[in-house]
Amino acid sequence: MRFFAYVPRSRFFLIVAALAALLAVLAILLPWWAVVPISVLVCAYYVTRESIWVRNRYEAVLEGIRKIHGDAISELSHVRPGEVDAAVYKALKEIATELERKNFQLVEKNIQLLSIKEIGLTLVSSLDESKVVDAVINFLSKGLGYRELFVGIFHPDDESFNLYIFRDTPEGHVHAQVRVMLPELDGLLRKSVQMHQSVLIRDPEMHPVGSAGGGPLFRDSTMSSYIVVPLVKSGATQGCETREDCVLRMTQVRRESASIEFGFRCPACDRIPLLGVVGVTDGFKAASLSRVDLVSVETLAVQLSTMLENNRLFAELQHEESFRDNVINSMMNGLITVDERGRVLFANALAEEITGYAQAELRQLRVHDLIVDSPTGTGENPVMRTVRTGRRAFQQEAWLVKKDGSKDPVVLNTTLLIDERKQPQGALAVFSDITRQKRMEEQISHLDKLAALGRLSSSIAHEIRNPLTGIAAGIQYLQRAGQVADSQRENIEFILDEVKRIDRLIGDLMSVVRVSDLIYEETTLEHLIRGSISMMADLAKRKAVAVATEFPGEERPIVVDADRITQVMINLLKNAIEASPDDAGVTVSLSFSPDARDVLFDAVGDFAIIRVRDNGLGLTEEDKQRVFEPFFSKKSDGTGLGLYVTHSIIERHGGYIYVDSEYGVGTTFSVYLPVKQVHHGDSREIGHSVGG
Repeated sequence: MRFFAYVPRSRFFLIVAALAALLAVLAILLPWWAVVPISVLVCAYYVTRESIWVRNRYEAVLEGIRKIHGDAISELSHVRPGEVDAAVYKALKEIATELERKNFQLVEKNIQLLSIKEIGLTLVSSLDESKVVDAVINFLSKGLGYRELFVGIFHPDDESFNLYIFRDTPEGHVHAQVRVMLPELDGLLRKSVQMHQSVLIRDPEMHPVGSAGGGPLFRDSTMSSYIVVPLVKSGATQGCETREDCVLRMTQVRRESASIEFGFRCPACDRIPLLGVVGVTDGFKAASLSRVDLVSVETLAVQLSTMLENNRLFAELQHEESFRDNVINSMMNGLITVDERGRVLFANALAEEITGYAQAELRQLRVHDLIVDSPTGTGENPVMRTVRTGRRAFQQEAWLVKKDGSKDPVVLNTTLLIDERKQPQGALAVFSDITRQKRMEEQISHLDKLAALGRLSSSIAHEIRNPLTGIAAGIQYLQRAGQVADSQRENIEFILDEVKRIDRLIGDLMSVVRVSDLIYEETTLEHLIRGSISMMADLAKRKAVAVATEFPGEERPIVVDADRITQVMINLLKNAIEASPDDAGVTVSLSFSPDARDVLFDAVGDFAIIRVRDNGLGLTEEDKQRVFEPFFSKKSDGTGLGLYVTHSIIERHGGYIYVDSEYGVGTTFSVYLPVKQVHHGDSREIGHSVGG
């Protein structure tokens, strides 16, 4: 009768009733001796099949329950007949209770995972330490339910911990932050950090956690146990994990021995492999901490260590990238990199400044559009030559094509760019603009030429003056002796006049060569310019030339020799008025520039800039090269010393004078004067540089 135990009793009675009705019908239709055996066989067959079907279904259900519940459930053979339904119901109720408990645990784990995710996102998206700590405290307090805890972040720069303390007391949340130097750590906190070992202590009075700021970490705590877990670097980032004396590879016994001699440092690399520390207590909780809590905090510590390590590596990478960018952009030379096809990949800040292109614009160009080997650009590109041959170029002169189309000379150095597989991937070009150097060389050459001419003129003038004095004395003697015929007196007077004119020219030349000391005084250039224009008013009126001025809004004092600068202005104005056609105009402008590096080569400070512009015929390129030479003049009655003297005066003031002229358009003379003089009353020969 065991199989009847698997058949529900209500179902069994219904089946019996149905079979009885069937047998009654058979009894009417068949003789009794045939009905009885047939009925027995039918009933036995049906009950057997039904019992097997029900038993298989119950066994399948109970097997599933055993897999989910995990507890041993009795076989149906041990259940008494008629109690199978009750046994299955009980098992289903137990599994429902277990599923409900598992569901709560699943929700709790999801909350913990979300908290860990939040910590990770905070570490990835922010380098702010306080935000990272807030995320960790939020996870420990809300995710794991600890009401008294601390998180310490180690700072290797000054070897200190920032300890963030959190307490969820009946009076409310308490937050505190304490900075503790590494040698000041004490208690089990120090031992845990030094040994890189997690600790679970159930007797805080005998083994105190430690102190901070002169007092205990947790004042008036109700703790009966606590956990401290250090956050330690991985061997990969420590850099010495392959060495036998690396602290991360040591056993606990060796680590304790090493800590006596080396303290917190690793004997292999002399660095401290710490990231921080996490600690929790059972303060203000009902249950003491257990090994489960230790495993939970250690699991968090592993994740947090990895995140902190990645975060610090990312911060170091950002710092290195920023430092590299600062170094590259602080270079005094322009730098560009190109690929093997000559496309610009990168340019530093000075390259942008020199070329006039922005970074985005440069990346759309090829090096052929920027650097050429000559002003005509007919030869092979020097950068692509390095790409092709692999040979470096040192101090090679080339030409840089700017955004405005102008070409400036540069000194170029090139080298191959090699990737990590030692394969060429392009070239690097470093260049410096030598436009000012070229101009300075031209200026030095011009000054040397002027100096040579000055010395030659001085020597010639000195040698001419002596015989010239004798000639004049001899003629005058002949006049006084009456040995000159009346018909020759006019010629004698002409000779004497020419001798006097030559002597005057020699005197002017000697005054330029041996000038007196400059007498500096504070004045305004506006005053000197107006005075010079007044002196040239008659000449301008005769030529019908209007002289206009352009002054800044506010007058600024300047230290110069007023008489000498007035002489300069008179020379420049006289030349400009005489060079201008009738009814034309001359413009005198004044401005101040704190940075005249585009023109000057030793900008010592604030410069005043005077420009005298005329609308005359202008100068040819050849004339521009000779305009400051002595005895060079385009006027028939000119001595050729006016601009020579002007150049000397400006040079002795520590200033500069330049001419810019276009033939058929006009000429502009630009005078640069330092606003304040460093040396006063100095005297120098012509052609000797003042700025050097």
